[in-house]
Amino acid sequence: MSTAAEWHGSADRLVYVDTSALAALLIDQPTSPALVQWLDATPASLVSSDLLETELRRIAVREGVGQADVTRVLDGVSLAALDRAVFRSAGLLPMPYLRTLDALHLEAALRLDVSAVLTYDHRLGDAARAAGLDVIAPGSGDESSPGATEPNGPSQE
Repeated sequence: MSTAAEWHGSADRLVYVDTSALAALLIDQPTSPALVQWLDATPASLVSSDLLETELRRIAVREGVGQADVTRVLDGVSLAALDRAVFRSAGLLPMPYLRTLDALHLEAALRLDVSAVLTYDHRLGDAARAAGLDVIAPGSGDESSPGATEPNGPSQE
């Protein structure tokens, strides 16, 4: 498992970002300053699925955040489309604790061949570790198990 600090020198790494992480750029959370610092310092490429855009835009609607702010956040992330095979495979992931949208995020991360997942969602983090991925959660307060002490983030189901 890598700590957030170890990822600063990894320009060739792909990091999958989920909604619980980037929502902290739209809505001030205790982890927001550490996340901004990590994002400013990392040379890693950020990727996600189209699901991220939908979830962030719904959060913006619920919280009264401008859609232009969502667009600015998304500009730093390469988004991949989800096809039918991703939906099927996500449904078959063996982790019984994994929620539906988190399963889609994890399956997308695996298909994108990322090295790590940037998340504050402890279920997704646990599942990502079980799948052999590193988990990054700057400011979570527990670098030995990033994100384990954090809440699940915005509701996804």
